[in-house]
Amino acid sequence: MTENYKEIDNLEIYKYSFLNSNEAMIIFTSKEFIACNNELAKFLELKSTDDFKTLNPFEIIPAYQPDGTLSHLKFKEYLEICKNLGEVRFNWLYKTVKNKDLFVEVLLKKITFDNKEYFLAKWLNRNELRKLEKELENKNLQLEKKKTYLNEIDSIFKEQNINKDDFVDTLFLLNEYKNAIDESSIVSKSDKQGKITFVNNKFCEISGYNKEELIGKNHNIVRHPSMGKDFFKNLWKTILNKNIFRGVIVNKKKDGNPYYVDTTIVPIVDKYNEIIEFIAVRHDITQIYEKEKIIQEQYMDDLTKLPNRQKLISDLKDTKDASIVLIDIAKFKDINEFYGYEIGDLVLKEFAKNLQKLDIFGLNFYKLSNDIFAILVLKNSLIESLPELLNNILEKIEKKIVVEKYNFSLSIFMAVASKNFFENPLIAVEFAMNLAKNKNKKILFLEQHLEEYEKIKRNKELIEIIKNAILENNILVYGQKILNNITKEEKYETLMRLKTSDNKILLPYTFLEVSKKANLYLDLTKALVKKACSYFKDKDCEFNINLTVEDIKDENTINYIFENIKKTNTASKITFEIVESEAIDDFGLINEFVKKAKNLGCKIAIDDFGTGYSNFEYIIKLNIDFIKIDGSLVKNISNDKNVELAIKTINSFAKVLNIKTVAEFVHNEEVMQKVNELNIDYSQGYHLHKPEYLV
Repeated sequence: MTENYKEIDNLEIYKYSFLNSNEAMIIFTSKEFIACNNELAKFLELKSTDDFKTLNPFEIIPAYQPDGTLSHLKFKEYLEICKNLGEVRFNWLYKTVKNKDLFVEVLLKKITFDNKEYFLAKWLNRNELRKLEKELENKNLQLEKKKTYLNEIDSIFKEQNINKDDFVDTLFLLNEYKNAIDESSIVSKSDKQGKITFVNNKFCEISGYNKEELIGKNHNIVRHPSMGKDFFKNLWKTILNKNIFRGVIVNKKKDGNPYYVDTTIVPIVDKYNEIIEFIAVRHDITQIYEKEKIIQEQYMDDLTKLPNRQKLISDLKDTKDASIVLIDIAKFKDINEFYGYEIGDLVLKEFAKNLQKLDIFGLNFYKLSNDIFAILVLKNSLIESLPELLNNILEKIEKKIVVEKYNFSLSIFMAVASKNFFENPLIAVEFAMNLAKNKNKKILFLEQHLEEYEKIKRNKELIEIIKNAILENNILVYGQKILNNITKEEKYETLMRLKTSDNKILLPYTFLEVSKKANLYLDLTKALVKKACSYFKDKDCEFNINLTVEDIKDENTINYIFENIKKTNTASKITFEIVESEAIDDFGLINEFVKKAKNLGCKIAIDDFGTGYSNFEYIIKLNIDFIKIDGSLVKNISNDKNVELAIKTINSFAKVLNIKTVAEFVHNEEVMQKVNELNIDYSQGYHLHKPEYLV
């Protein structure tokens, strides 16, 4: 008995020592977290160690480590090393539950207990060390810049064939470059306190102020009230650390109207590496920003200040196990019609505040559209007790809302879909909401109504059609001519069509999205590439092939494409069109593909530019040959001055970078004339040529 008590006492001592150690520690298996101590809970900004037990790894581990590698793959490597050697030491980036960076040095040891494999990790906080390393890196970079600059000057004077006149010519050219920037950009300089010391004419033109009104004033003279303090706090933190700031800023004109500028602020340092002033170069992107809804990238609903639908979609990509709860205020349309939209908006704002007051760890709230809200449930413990939790939430948010002198008793519908059950839970939960309303159920879990959900899965038939078309070699290649507006030379854009067993021809919009969900899309790409290369190998004609980000991300598909190009010797004829309507979330991967394709002799185009995720920064960084201006803009070029201005801007931008432009959707002579007036290099559309069967 005495020995048993000693064992118990020892276990309690070990447990107490583990929990209260001043070293952050965690115990886990290859499948789940087991426990952490108080110090590690502090590191992660958890309220207690109990919160750690239900923590989803995706909440504290970013998708990528600082070196660009995927976190889950890199950690898997370290785990294998630990299994083989017994221990391993490495540096790692975590995120606290408040989304702050946490750099730690990890000492990972393997432990075997009761024939089971466990891992014990000690964390050493390396945030300060990381900060110092970054500062040292910046200082070294500055020294290298100075050294290069001095060497360049020295070489000028040492060159025997360089004389004083040549040096003066160089200075003259530098002044010409400055004038070019002045003519094309909005430029200002300020001192270290943010007071304006110089503005060019472009700054005055767009802001509505004259130079006398601006010089000596703080830059906040043009600050728009929609820009929060945190934004400028981050801006100043960046430039005072001698880093370049880049971002989109909403400014305010003298008349109060907003304008959007793509801004780069550069700290200018003296020979002692001390900041002496700041130079800001801006480009007016108001037209593009408003027309193409770039503001949606801010992920914020203007009315309620809750994250919006775009943010929810983004968050869903970063989660593994999650449930979406859709919230619909019943008959809210009646409030708007009876009391007016102003009162309706106030009701929505109060409702949003009530949601936020719930303040439950593991719940994220969103405003999607009109009177639709959403909750993203991240914690496993909350998902397991979701029915009880939602009943409690329903009770709290259906309480009366008082707006001005009116009382509103809201009736709520809730629909739930889990990411474990549905490939696209957002679409699934929207279907579930319709079902909830039809059944008049206050809370509906779609998992309990799978039969009804199956009725909308008519896509199964389409999936079978796609599979049969691939097997029977019925993926067809059509071509539409692209006309050189100067030389009148023609080339083709290859277009995919699908022939069914009853000889019907299906257009891409009817089957491409379904093929992606069914993991058949890459097979379609391969089939088109193979046929197109084979067809054009003996033709004296260039041709374009469309590739999506999904194609480029798949190594097997890209290898297959490059092998076909080599076999058919068609590299010099091919232009790859990268679809720009999709988010390029891995620039490094895209850039690598572009380099490989260019090395083979292929050309690169950005397709559908001007809509969706259009990004000028990517255009500058990627070594591309063509920009294809999206048809949704081109088709309105002759009747919409704003569209014409946007296309002019894109075309001018391309010319500066020596990139050719292609106008898509040229559907009549009037549009064709406008395209020629703007000196766009190529044209494409039904007015010139309708897609024809090739092979």
